[in-house]
Formats: sequence, structure tokens, C-alpha cells
Amino acid sequence: MKSSVKVASALFSTNFNYFHHPIGKTIIRQIGSFSVPESVEDVIEIVSGLSEFPVPRYNIIKPSPEVHVSIAPQSVWTMYNIPDTAMVTNSSAGVMEWEDQYFSPKQLTTFATDFALKITDVPAAHIIGTNVPSDPQIEATLDIQWILAIGKNADGWFWIENNGVWLYGWAVHFFGTGVVPNICSISYGWNEEDQCEAGIGSQECQQLGVNSQQYVQRVNTEFQKIGMRGVSLFSASGDSGANGRTDPYCTQTHLNPDYPGASPYVTAVGATQITDASGVANLQNPPSGCTNRHCASGGTETAVSFAQANFASGGGFSAVAATPDYQTSAVTAYLNSGVKLPPSTFYNGQGRGYPDIAAFGSGILIFDGAIDTVGGTSASCPIVAGLWSLLNDYAVGKTGKPLGFANPLIYQMATAHPAAFHDITVGDNICTEGGCSSTCKGFYCTTGWDPVTGWGTPNYGEMLTYIQSIL
Repeated sequence: MKSSVKVASALFSTNFNYFHHPIGKTIIRQIGSFSVPESVEDVIEIVSGLSEFPVPRYNIIKPSPEVHVSIAPQSVWTMYNIPDTAMVTNSSAGVMEWEDQYFSPKQLTTFATDFALKITDVPAAHIIGTNVPSDPQIEATLDIQWILAIGKNADGWFWIENNGVWLYGWAVHFFGTGVVPNICSISYGWNEEDQCEAGIGSQECQQLGVNSQQYVQRVNTEFQKIGMRGVSLFSASGDSGANGRTDPYCTQTHLNPDYPGASPYVTAVGATQITDASGVANLQNPPSGCTNRHCASGGTETAVSFAQANFASGGGFSAVAATPDYQTSAVTAYLNSGVKLPPSTFYNGQGRGYPDIAAFGSGILIFDGAIDTVGGTSASCPIVAGLWSLLNDYAVGKTGKPLGFANPLIYQMATAHPAAFHDITVGDNICTEGGCSSTCKGFYCTTGWDPVTGWGTPNYGEMLTYIQSIL
């Protein structure tokens, strides 16, 4: 809903002001108290969009200049065992964005042309919120291009919350909408314990009368409801290691789980990189987008490192949600594996462990006016979500029902059919976006599940084989 400042001021008995960000952005927000008439109090649960500032997203990160390997969609198809014939006919996939993150349909078309992709335009009915195609932003550009590049021919959705709401407001809006995408990718997040801080979810917390812990619990319930609708939610795990973006120099005596990645009702996605670029085979018959680039068709995956990718994958344990039943065995095995752990006081060993899975997050090619190379778990998440839309397509075609909340199936699959994952056993998430202070703590990869790359990266062919065996 849109309104003039004059009308909104009268409706809520408040005042609005201009706020200027150092990078040049100017927005209008309410300041001070506001109220609504008593006559409508009983029918209003929450008021949003008045005072919130733009919500945080994970950074789009450039790899170190010494790294010359790039990831094209065909790199993912080759290394994650997705055949050329894999195609979506019964499933939809969407990206969730927040304020000012717009995409350009023209850039999406150019990306498809440059990388020889079959991408159907996002129909106007599947753009929820206000998109401004003339002002595309890099996060939305990355998200929509890659979820549709991997989810080949998926029915695409672009959902943007322009009115200042954060996770609770979005989840309520999403759950209350009649037709929604089967697969959702979220590349946004913030420190779990700071969800009610100014500029994040402060107004939602104020309206609900909750603190950050209660807010997380409330949103977890909303995510659970969305999963019960048959929707698969995927979230980036964060780009500042186990210490988190709120502690870039590791001065605190505890780690900082990212949220919503730490929710037990979403599938959190970590990031990997290809090491030893000199030994990586180039794609055969590469698309034009790979001209003058070494687009990978092989190589060894490790967890992303600050040295190569300029960030570390988020991961750890929720301080709010307990370890869910579906991952109890995996978490217990990790904590008892003998791998080096941070001090026990730094994390909640009885909490929900994340991420659940991982994918390439460094050297990712996009088109944002020119072919560019970016990275972050913001890239890993839409890659996995797109791949899951292919699996979901099979399920819908076979049973008429979507796969829904993915985690119980992922953990069951990893135990019963380990070949469905490329186990990542090298790397850690000790560094942050700010570097690697000697005081930084974190977790190490090991055999099986770990709070750096989850079960590892997907082997689509083996995943499909397993799903075919149980449906």
C-alpha cells in the first residue's frame, strides 16, 4: 500500500523525516511515537513499514584477483551431475528480496543468451511487490539469474517486500497468499540475538511485544507453517564465519549464529570454492559467457576461505532452537568426532546445527550490464534452490505433491545414500569478512555433516535416484 506523508501522518498521529545514508541513499521514515484509533485496535496485530530501515543482506563478494577459475551454470551441471535433459515442467522457484533490490528482465534475458540457457521470463503475476527494472541491484540480479539457471525452465517468481517489513511480516504475508512458489531462496540474514535491534526487526518486535529470542521463536513458527504448505525454504548461511558480521574482529566471547539460516525450519546453505585453479579442466564447448575465462568443469571443492574467496561460510549452532530430531545423530557424531572445537562456552552444543548443505560460492558469473564475477552464500543458496526445484519437479510429476520442507529428507538421504553428496572435508569458518584475527574461533570440516558445509555439495543424479526409490 502506498500513501502520501500527509495522509500517513494523520492516520498514525506521527511525523516523518528524511534519513540520509553516507553512500547517498535517502529514505523517508517515521520517528517518535505513533498510534492508531481505538476503534481499529482489535483487528490490527502489527503495523510495519513506518520506521524500519533496509534489512541486511549477505555481501556480494569478489574473489581474490589471483583466482582465475569461474563458475558458469554449465560448471554446476557438470560437477553436480545434472544431465542436459533435466528440465522443470511441474515446479516453481522464487527469490525473496527486501527493500531496493530490483532485477532487470533484460539482464536476465542477456544472461540466458550468454550462457545458452532456457529461462522463461518471470510473468508479471509472479512479481510480488514493486520491482523497478531500470534500477537493478546486484543481489537480486544474482538470485534470479542463478535460481533459474539451475532450475532449468522453472516457473519463476520474484518476491520483494518494499514496505520495510522483516522476516515476520514477510512470513505472514507469504503464508496468507493463495498461490506461492514451491521453492524459495533467501539471501538475507542477521545475528540471531540482534533481530530486534534498530534497523533490523525493531518495529516488528515492538509491535509483537517480544525480545530477539521471542521474535526468533515466533518467526520459526511461521516458517514451520510455510513448510506445512509444501514449500521448501532455503537460506544462505552467512558470509562472516562462525563469529558473524556483528563481531568482525572477534572480540566477543561467544559465536554469533546467523538468522534465518539457524532456523530449524529452513534449509541453510554454505559455500565452497575450487582449489588449485591451474588443475581445473575447462568446459568443453563453453558458452559465449565463458570467453576469456576459465569456466570450471572439474577440481577439488573445499569450504570457502578468506584467502581465496575473501569470506568464510557462516555456520554453527542456534542459541534459541534446540537440535531438531532429524539431525540429532549428525550433530552428535560431529561433536564426538574428535575434530577441534571452539571452547564449549562459545556455542550451544544442544542447538540446531547449520548449514545443512553447500554449493559453489566463489567465482560465480552473472550479467549485471557486463559479465561479472561475484561470490557469497548469496550465490550458493539460489544454486541449491534451483537444483531442488528439479527434484521437486519429479516428486510433483510422480505423486502430485511437492517435497516440502527439505531437511528431514536431506538428513535421511545422507544417511541412507551418502553418494547423494560430495562430502567436503577441508576448510573451516574461523575467519570473518574482516579477516582472520588470532582471537577468532569457529568450526572445521570433517567427514559427514559439519557446521561449515553441512553434508556437502549435491550430486543431483544420486539424489534423484534416492528419491525415485522412496516415492
